[in-house]
Amino acid sequence: MTVRDIGDALTGYARLTGGLVAAAAGDPDAPHALRTAVRLFAAARLPLEQARAQVALAQAVAASDPGVALAEARHAAETFAWLGASAEFDRTSALLRILGGRPNPVPRANGLLTGRERDVLSLVAEGLSNPEIADRLFLSRKTVAHHVSNVLAKLGVRNRAEAATWLVAHEDERGPHR
Repeated sequence: MTVRDIGDALTGYARLTGGLVAAAAGDPDAPHALRTAVRLFAAARLPLEQARAQVALAQAVAASDPGVALAEARHAAETFAWLGASAEFDRTSALLRILGGRPNPVPRANGLLTGRERDVLSLVAEGLSNPEIADRLFLSRKTVAHHVSNVLAKLGVRNRAEAATWLVAHEDERGPHR
């Protein structure tokens, strides 16, 4: 950490504290102080503090600018998930729900896919539909739908295309279909 980083961090803590006090007092300048804290923590490369400041900013602007509040809270949740700060992630997820959003799913450990789920993922990546996968693997369509749903949840992706992209990105790292 450089002297500049330390200065940014200390100033960020001061702005965060000032912004929290101002927000508690209903001061309309609170969001400005909190935005400054977010920027300073980012400059100092302190993602945990940056995310905490983003949550404070989201809370401060929730009534006046719900779109910004949602974006800040969502970014903070992603950072907490990336850092493995599960308690912070849970609190921020609750805030997201209050704001009318929902957190992006958190990817679970790659090793949690069963052998059958890896088989299904491989066929999803080939572009097969659930009925085609069911025929290929001699499973019911309902079972295939269940496996596809589990794969999406475990990988933390929203759809089949993202699952296929995940597979392509991870084949090189861990070997095919792991």
